Amino acid sequence: MGPIARTSTAAVVAVALSALAACGTSDADHGTQRADSAGVEIITYSGPDRMLDWRFEPTFTLGGEDTDEESFYELSAAYVGTDADGNLYILDTSAKRVVVFDAEGNYLRTMGGEGGGPGEMRFPFALGVSPTGVASAFDISKRALVRFGPDGAVLDEIRVTFPYGGGPIIDRDGTLVLPVQELDTESATYTDRLLAITGADTLRVVRHVRPAGGAIVLESCGMQLFGATPVFSPTMRWSASGEGVAVVTSSGYDIAFYRGDTVTRVLRRALEPGRATREAAAASVGDGMRVVAAGVVRICDSEEVVEQRGFAETIPVIGGLVQGPEGTLWVRRSAGPGSPAPIDVFDRDGTYLGTLPDGTPFPVAVFREQIAAIETDEADVDRLAVYRIDK
Repeated sequence: MGPIARTSTAAVVAVALSALAACGTSDADHGTQRADSAGVEIITYSGPDRMLDWRFEPTFTLGGEDTDEESFYELSAAYVGTDADGNLYILDTSAKRVVVFDAEGNYLRTMGGEGGGPGEMRFPFALGVSPTGVASAFDISKRALVRFGPDGAVLDEIRVTFPYGGGPIIDRDGTLVLPVQELDTESATYTDRLLAITGADTLRVVRHVRPAGGAIVLESCGMQLFGATPVFSPTMRWSASGEGVAVVTSSGYDIAFYRGDTVTRVLRRALEPGRATREAAAASVGDGMRVVAAGVVRICDSEEVVEQRGFAETIPVIGGLVQGPEGTLWVRRSAGPGSPAPIDVFDRDGTYLGTLPDGTPFPVAVFREQIAAIETDEADVDRLAVYRIDK
C-alpha cells in the first residue's frame, strides 16, 4: 500500500448529548428507557446496579519469563491484540518484535526485530490486529505501520502522514481506527480526532476540541511543558469493533456510538462524576509523571505536577471502554484512586446486562468467552492474564 494521502470531506456530525430530548418507551422491569431523536437512539438506564454472578477462571499468564518468547515485561492496552481465532498478539517494545500465542497460550511465532529494514522496527509503541490476523505495529522511527500477514510474512509498510502520537490501534478487518491529538498553541486548545483509515482513504470519525493548559516548569525533572491539562480533565476514551465506535468525551456517563462519522446511539446511566480533591489528584499521578525527552525518561514529582497543572472539579465517571467482537461493551467506572471500580456490561443493542464487582479483571481484549487483562506481579512486572468467563 502507498502513503495515506486523501481525506474524506464528509462532515463530522456534532451531537450535543445534553440537549437531546425525545419521546420514547420505558421498560419498567429493567429500568431502561429507549427514545429516538432525529434518528439517534437514546438509551438511558436509571435503575440501580444489577450485579452479575459471572466467574472468571484463570487459565494462563504470559510474560515476565526467562524464555525468549515470554521475555517481555511491560504491557499496555496498545500492545495487545487478538484475531478471530483467539490468537494473542503482543508487541514486545524492548525487543522490537511481535510475539504470537494461540488461545491456550501456546507459542506460535515471532515477527519483526530491531533495525530499519523491511519488517524491522526501532521504536514501536502500538499494535493493531485484524480479525484475519494481519498485525500492524506503529514504529515512530519510520513514521509507518510495519505490517505482517497471518502467516508472519512481511507486508508493505503504510506511511503515516498525520500526527499520530500513540494510543490503541484497532483493525476492523482492513480499516484501522486510531486517535490523533493536535495542540494549537495560539488558541490553547487540543483537538482529539478518531480516524478510520482504509487503504489511501481517511475518514474523520470524531472531532473533539478541549482546552489546553499553559506553560509549566517542573524543577523536579528539569522540564518545561506547554499544554499540560489539569489532572482529571476529561479526554477522549473510545473503543471500536465491527459494530462501530464507542466514544466518551465528557466527565458524565454519556457514550456515543458512531457508524462512519454519524452518531446512531447514545448510551447513558444516571451516575454523576465524583468530586476531585488535591489528594486524589496526587494519588492519580502516583510515583510521578513520566516525561520522555531526547529518548530519556524523566520522572516528575507528583506533588509538583499537581501544583503546576492543577486539577479539574470532578473525576470522570468512566475510566475505560472495551468492545468485544460480538458488540458487547465493557465500561469500567471510576471515582478516583483507591475507590471501587465496578464494570458495567452492555449487549450489542445497548441493553444493560449488569455490573461486575470491584476487583473483576478489566479486559484489554475480549475473545471466545475469554478475556485478557494486564496484571502486575509483586516484582512490578506486567503479565497478560487470560480468564475464561463462566456465566
